[in-house]
Amino acid sequence: MSAVQTKRREALRAIGRELDDLSLAGSLDFESFKSLFRRAMDAAGPDTSDLEMFCQDARTQDWWDWMVHELQETPSKRVA
Repeated sequence: MSAVQTKRREALRAIGRELDDLSLAGSLDFESFKSLFRRAMDAAGPDTSDLEMFCQDARTQDWWDWMVHELQETPSKRVA
């Protein structure tokens, strides 16, 4: 595994731990969800398959819709 892949993996793991901690503590709000999701998108780059970790925490349809919209809206920004 390259250094870039290792850095990506570690960044996504850290974000996932933070997401889990907030969710388990009952303090995951929409603003936190959006912030973590955007950080994860930046860390993931063009390979967004690791963003599946957010699916279980998309609490309402509004959260889900926002997440899908973000994924559809920004691919060109991540690839460039």
